Amino acid sequence: MNKTFSTRSMHKGISFLNPVDVDGDYYMHVTDYAIKYGYDELELIGPTHHGVKGNADGMIFSRKYAQFNDGKDAEYVNYCLDVVNKCTKKAHEHGIKNYFWHHELDLPNGFKEAFPEILNENGDIEVTHPIVKDYLENRVIDFFYSYPFMDGLVLTLHETKVPLLRLKNQKLDKIGRVKYVTKILYDTCKSLGKELIVRPFASLEEDYVMMTKAYEEISSEMVIMDKWTQFDWSLTAPHNSFFNKIKKNPLRVETDIFGEYFGKGRLPLMLKDHIQEKFEYCEKFNPVGYVSRIDRGGNHSFGDVNEVNLVIMHAVLAGLDVDEAILKFMTEKYGEEVAPEIKSIMDKTEEVLKKIIYLHGYYFSELSRFPRLNHSKNHFYFEMMKENFCIASEEWFIPKNWERGSLESVVEEKISACDMAKDLFERVKGLEDKIDKEEYQKLFKMFANLDLVARLWLTLTRSYIGYAKYFETQKEEYKNLFFDSLDKLDAINKEGVALLGNKFFPYDIDLNKSDMIGTFIEESKKSFDYEVKLTEKLKKENLTDFIVCGGANESHKLMKEVNFSDTIFVDDELVRICGNQKGLEWSMINAHGWFSYELKVKESAQNNVEIVCGTKGDSLDMKITLGENQTVIKEKIDGKKVISIPYSAKAGETSVRIRFDRLSGNTPYVYMIKVK
Repeated sequence: MNKTFSTRSMHKGISFLNPVDVDGDYYMHVTDYAIKYGYDELELIGPTHHGVKGNADGMIFSRKYAQFNDGKDAEYVNYCLDVVNKCTKKAHEHGIKNYFWHHELDLPNGFKEAFPEILNENGDIEVTHPIVKDYLENRVIDFFYSYPFMDGLVLTLHETKVPLLRLKNQKLDKIGRVKYVTKILYDTCKSLGKELIVRPFASLEEDYVMMTKAYEEISSEMVIMDKWTQFDWSLTAPHNSFFNKIKKNPLRVETDIFGEYFGKGRLPLMLKDHIQEKFEYCEKFNPVGYVSRIDRGGNHSFGDVNEVNLVIMHAVLAGLDVDEAILKFMTEKYGEEVAPEIKSIMDKTEEVLKKIIYLHGYYFSELSRFPRLNHSKNHFYFEMMKENFCIASEEWFIPKNWERGSLESVVEEKISACDMAKDLFERVKGLEDKIDKEEYQKLFKMFANLDLVARLWLTLTRSYIGYAKYFETQKEEYKNLFFDSLDKLDAINKEGVALLGNKFFPYDIDLNKSDMIGTFIEESKKSFDYEVKLTEKLKKENLTDFIVCGGANESHKLMKEVNFSDTIFVDDELVRICGNQKGLEWSMINAHGWFSYELKVKESAQNNVEIVCGTKGDSLDMKITLGENQTVIKEKIDGKKVISIPYSAKAGETSVRIRFDRLSGNTPYVYMIKVK
C-alpha cells in the first residue's frame, strides 16, 4: 500500500528519551532534527520509572519542600537544569513548543513518614489531604520556575509508586480521584500560562470512559493524547476504538515509529504499511496533531536503516509520496545501485517480525526482549499450548475471539519466520562489497539478530509445548522436547554472543548483567522439577482438585489484575502473590493486587478447600472470596499457614471460583490449593 495523504493544519511532534536519563548531546540532535524537518512540538519523557530521577521531582530542587532535596540526585538535577534549558531555549527560538512527561501520583521517598497525618487505615495516601494538594501545586510551580521554556506537562495517571486508580478506602471514588488530581495540575498550569495534556493510557474500557469523562468535566479545552493502537504498542493490536469515547476534547494522536514492543531498534523494521494504515484510521477523528515516539531504552534509529520510519512518518504528515521518500533515503544512505534491493529487503521486515513476536496474533513477547519465566506464566504462554486451553483473563494483550489452531500450525508459523529471516540475512550478506563497510556492519548485525531471534522464538515455543503437554499427557516425548529445547536455546545463546557480543538482541547493552536466556533456562528447569515433584505428591492424595500456585501448569481459568499478580520462588518453593515483584520493594501503595482460580468441587456435597499460604512480612493480611462467601484474615504468622474453608456445593454445581485480595503492605503468598 502506498498513498499520498492530503495535508491539513495540524501539530507535528516528537517524543524522545523514553524512559532514560536526559542526554544533552542526543537532546540537541533531536532538537536540530525537529527544526530541520518542520516539527513544532517536542516532548521530553526522561526516566519516568526511576525512583529518584523520574518525573518532575527528579529534575528540580524543591523550594517550599526543600527537606526532600537531600533525597535527589543533585548532579542529575544540575545537569538537566543546564542542558534542558539550552535545548528548550533553542527550540523556542524556532517556534517549537516544549513539553515534559509527568506521572501521578508521584511523591518523594520519605513523604508519608514526614507527614503521617496523610495516611488512611491501610497505611496508604489519602489523596484529598491538603498537604498532598499543596505539594502537587508547589511542584508544578517549581518545575516551570526551573524550566521557563517548557510550555506544559503531559500527564499520565499510571505506573507510579502510588497508583491512583488502585487506592482503597479513599474519600473519593475513581472518577473523583482522577478529576481531583488532574484539576490540581490543570489549574496550576493554567495560572502560570502553561498547558496540561492528559493521557488516559487505560487498559480497561470502563477506566477509559471514566477518565475521559473526568477530563471533559475539568475543561473541554484540555488536549487528550492517546495511542493509535488500542491499549498499548503492538503491531497486531487493533486501531484505537476508544477514540470514539472522546466527545468534546481535542485529540492528539501518539504514535510509535521506533518499535518499542517489536525490536527496540535492534531488529530491522520498516513500518510503511503500519504507519499508513494507522494514519488513515486516525484522520477520521480529525486530531489536532500527532506526536511520535522515536526511541526506547537508550536505543534510537538515527544513523541506521530504521531511520526510514522517521522518513515515512514525515512523508505522511507532509503529504509526500511515501515510496519516493523511502527510495530517496535509501539512495542517499547506501547509493543508487543497492537502494532498491535494501528497500525490497526492508519491505519484508514488518511481516517477519509479526511472525516471530506474535503467535497467530497473540502478544508473544516481553517488550521485545527475551521473556522471563514469570512473564511467560502470566501471559498464558504455557496454557495456550494445551489441547483444551482456556484463557479466562480479559487482559489487553489477549486478542478477542483468538483461535490458536493446531500446535502444528503454531510451529509452522515460527518455522516460516525462520525461513524468511534467513533469506533476508543472506540477501544482506550479498551486499558486503557494494556499500560502505560501516554501514554494512550495521545491517549485518541487525539481520544476524533477526535470524537468531527467529530461531530463538521457534525454540522457545517448543519449550512451552514440551512443558505444558508433559503435564497434560505424562508422555516422556514431551519432557524430552522441553529439555532438548532448553539445550537448543543455550546453543543459540552462545552462537549469538560469539557472533555479536553485547549487540546480540536479548542482551540489554551490558552482556555481563543481562543473560536473559540463561536465566530463563535455569528458572524453567527449577520450576519444572518443583512442579513435577509436587504434582506427583498431590496426585497420591486422591483430591477432588489441586493447584500448584505459580507453576506453569496452574491454569484453572486463572484471572488476575494486569501486571499485578506475579509468580516467584520463596525459599525454593513456587508461590503466586497478590501484587507484583517490583511492588515488594518500591511501591508506596499497600492494598492492591488480586488473582482468582476456578476450582473443581463435588456437586451436592460438602467440600473442604485447603489453602497453604504465607506472607512477605510478619502478618498475613488477605481476603479470600470463595463463591459468594468472604473470609478476611489479619493475623501474625511465622512461616506458612494452612487455611481451611468449607464449601457446600449445590446440585449440578461442579466448580467454584476462589479469589485472593491483598489488604495491606504485607504481600500474601499462596503456595497451593487443595479441594478435599
